[in-house]
Amino acid sequence: MDKKTRDFLRDLNQKFYATFAGEFANSRGRTEPGFERVLAQVAPGSQVLDLGCGHGRVAFLLPAGCSYTGVDFSTEMLAQVKAGGQERDMRFVAADLLSEDWPADVGGPYNWITIRAVFQHIPGYAARTRILRQATTLLAPGGRIVLANWQFLAAKRLHRRIQAWSEVGLSETEVEAGDYLLDWQRGGRGWRYVHLVDEVETKRLAADAGLTIREMFRADGRENNLTLYAVLSRSKKELTPQKR
Repeated sequence: MDKKTRDFLRDLNQKFYATFAGEFANSRGRTEPGFERVLAQVAPGSQVLDLGCGHGRVAFLLPAGCSYTGVDFSTEMLAQVKAGGQERDMRFVAADLLSEDWPADVGGPYNWITIRAVFQHIPGYAARTRILRQATTLLAPGGRIVLANWQFLAAKRLHRRIQAWSEVGLSETEVEAGDYLLDWQRGGRGWRYVHLVDEVETKRLAADAGLTIREMFRADGRENNLTLYAVLSRSKKELTPQKR
């Protein structure tokens, strides 16, 4: 994928979330069964980094005493953060993960780094790998990274949302395998770039970032298989985390 296409897909998604931030936030449930399974492993007092935090719902699900940092490129989504966080140790940072210097804004190290429904919106395997490697440098000893990605092909009812690339002026030859254009019809019509990060790619990403998969499973949705979760830890050969 060339830079022109990557930039186009980034801008397409940024426009989507700027336009439909409220409708999207309202369409999300409080949490999902699969993520609750992961949250059960988070100890009170943990340092948590939430990449692609959206409207910050993870901050309100953590155990007592956790310190939370949420990062998102969409100021419109960050504006949807609900009131009630005054008694929590939480902060939000507007930063674009496609910018190579985003780690400078978030501090660290962290016991848990969540990357939920994010890589599916990052155009290009090389960019997804870079971001995961950067996240790895922010892990505290014994820390974990959680990847969670939408498995929209697992439900036939969602197939009708897949649109031709010509709708936005692109062709199949300009995107990578596993890239899709999905429509949105709440509060108007919009389009999102979505990449299918399946088990095969998750294993490849982990290996290329020097991470070990400790747990991988599907959960959520009517079919109980619409999200692929992977809990990752640094491989023994990886370097110690950077202090910021």
